[in-house]
Amino acid sequence: MKKIIFSLGFFLCLSSISAKISFGPADINDANEVLYTVNQDIIGFQSIQSLYRTTIVNGKSKDKPQLLTCYPERMELLDGKTILQIRNRFGTAQYNSRTETFSYLETAPSIPEKSLPVNPYEASPDGNFVCYIQRETISSGLLILKDVQSGKQFVLCDDARQSYDSVPVKWSPDSSILIYEKNDVLYFCNPKAVLTKVEMDEKYRKIGKGTINSINWATQKTLIYIDDYLVYKINSKELYTIGLYSGIIGQGKPIGRLPYRFNHLTDKFSVDPAVSSIFLIQDKSLFSYLKFRSSASCDFMDVIYSRPFIDSGSSLIDSFVFWDNNNKPVLWVETLPYYGAKEKAAVYKISAGAVKVLEIADSGRPVSSPDGKKIAYAAGSSIYVYDVNTWQRLAELSGEKIISFVWINNNSLYTGSEATIKKWNLLSNTTDLFMITSVKGAYWNKADNSILAKTQGNYFYRYLSEKGIWVKTREVEVMNSMENGRYRLFTGTTQNQKYENALYIRTLSRKAVTKPMCRESIVKTPLPKKAALVFDAYDNADGLTDILYVLQKYRIKATFFLNGEFIRRYPMETRQIQLSGYETGSMFFSTTDLVNNPFIVDEDFIVRGLARNEDEFYQCTSKELSLYWHAPYYSVNSKIINHAKKAGYEYVNTLFVNTDTPLLDKDTKPQTLIYEYCDLLKRVDSGIIPVTVGYSQGNRTEPLYKYLDILICALVDSGFEFVTVSEL
Repeated sequence: MKKIIFSLGFFLCLSSISAKISFGPADINDANEVLYTVNQDIIGFQSIQSLYRTTIVNGKSKDKPQLLTCYPERMELLDGKTILQIRNRFGTAQYNSRTETFSYLETAPSIPEKSLPVNPYEASPDGNFVCYIQRETISSGLLILKDVQSGKQFVLCDDARQSYDSVPVKWSPDSSILIYEKNDVLYFCNPKAVLTKVEMDEKYRKIGKGTINSINWATQKTLIYIDDYLVYKINSKELYTIGLYSGIIGQGKPIGRLPYRFNHLTDKFSVDPAVSSIFLIQDKSLFSYLKFRSSASCDFMDVIYSRPFIDSGSSLIDSFVFWDNNNKPVLWVETLPYYGAKEKAAVYKISAGAVKVLEIADSGRPVSSPDGKKIAYAAGSSIYVYDVNTWQRLAELSGEKIISFVWINNNSLYTGSEATIKKWNLLSNTTDLFMITSVKGAYWNKADNSILAKTQGNYFYRYLSEKGIWVKTREVEVMNSMENGRYRLFTGTTQNQKYENALYIRTLSRKAVTKPMCRESIVKTPLPKKAALVFDAYDNADGLTDILYVLQKYRIKATFFLNGEFIRRYPMETRQIQLSGYETGSMFFSTTDLVNNPFIVDEDFIVRGLARNEDEFYQCTSKELSLYWHAPYYSVNSKIINHAKKAGYEYVNTLFVNTDTPLLDKDTKPQTLIYEYCDLLKRVDSGIIPVTVGYSQGNRTEPLYKYLDILICALVDSGFEFVTVSEL
């Protein structure tokens, strides 16, 4: 076996394989206009092949190339739901359903080489306002309210936690009231009043302590707010009174008491429209269905159903609650199988028990229609719509993997796939296509000089330049022409480490000159910096599902170091790590500190401890651990390292003085660790980044694994690529 030696401080980067940007065949016409494609593997998605159009003038590309495809990374409806906004790493575009025209509002100045996922937006139900977080630091940003038509903006919070999943706000169904979170306190506002600067001071708009998890709209005018054990009902008309006099009249009308304390950091809830019952999800794993008592007092609520999530074949990722016409809860659970497969989902009707009504493989997350009577979700290469009452399938659209979708009204959706963006009418089960998202090839039509493109499935589309949209056309015989007599196009090598090749323009007349199509593609760059994410599994598996989900979502390489306590306590989770294809190393057979303890830690103790961990891992998985190891808490000395080396093990250490696990008892903020990790790595170019999977003795309220996507994106933004420990 080939061995790589790690010093205690620095690491030698030998090699790693990473996906690079590449140019495909181009097509040039007699007017010196060029179509060319750019293939990229973008973090969080599969390979994307974008289509550009440009014109060659004096041997080089004129101005900024025009992007003709639009990948549907995020979509939202704006301006009375007449505008579909599509955002991705390349820019922001809009489709106007009234004029049936498409155009980019802004595009990236060059091909995005290390782009981050785009932030989520939370649009108001009428589409006239949006809220989003504008990134300011690695882990925080400005929470902004924006008027879609006027462009006016207002900063609601100047230190909001950065998130790639959600925005900490909730809109009233009629868009007149916005609830937002700021420094663990909930506030409300009228968006029009805020943007016209006539809203009262924020201190008079306080609802109470908590996060956005602590509050929900039950109806268009009714809010339900939970503070510790008490459940309050608030009429939206009374919000200003509550804000002004909360110290005197309290936080609303108390209507019930929970049997468990509500933790606004980890719990969430949903209330039926009749405000007769509540569904509580505690720490993602305990599901409780409770009824308010008819007296509408502060009595303890009646528990109808309360069970932890138990599945012998999978672990829980997330869950969602919907309500049927009888105000009964419907629970959707998203899980990650232990045997290494993609996530799946199951739907349960809840009463005194849980009855499974649907199971879905390779499922995306569900979204309800505006009236709450239908549920749409993507799975595999299809999108489905179900009736929330009967759970009968109402409609299905197949053939393309869905990236994102949004409800237009109760009977139609916009669907964005890996190939196209369409409007789907459920009643007629017909689609209207207007944009392609990724292409296999592009060509000039010799007959009329129009633009043709081919997508997956070998479907052909014609570009309507006057409207900026695409329409399906019959299959045609096409061929790329890389030369027109004045210029010849070809792909060649480049010293830019982020590119696999470069597209060049060679002038054939007058003075022979060769220039790149994209100047940035030939800029000489150093080899990319390397980072190895290391997940230390001590004696607790609390964060494992979150970690595996994020790693799969972003397609990140990683290495897990497993302690014997973890293997013995969590055999299914140990197999899940191995079957998911991640590199595994040893973290000794127990969690003892090998340096700071009263025992004699000699060569025999180290060798036997490593051998025992090897055997237990093999008995659990029928596979071998790699011969890389590190001591619990990275507490080690040169004697211990030499003892293990004689047994064939190479030691892996971290550059960081402060690592995740030793700081668990100090409640160190994850943001602080992320800053320290990124700052030191920038100075040394490579190293391992330790993240604790779970530790039973820790007291930290916010573990680092909850911020894993932020850590990953911060390192990507700093120019790092992820490798395994053995690749460093």
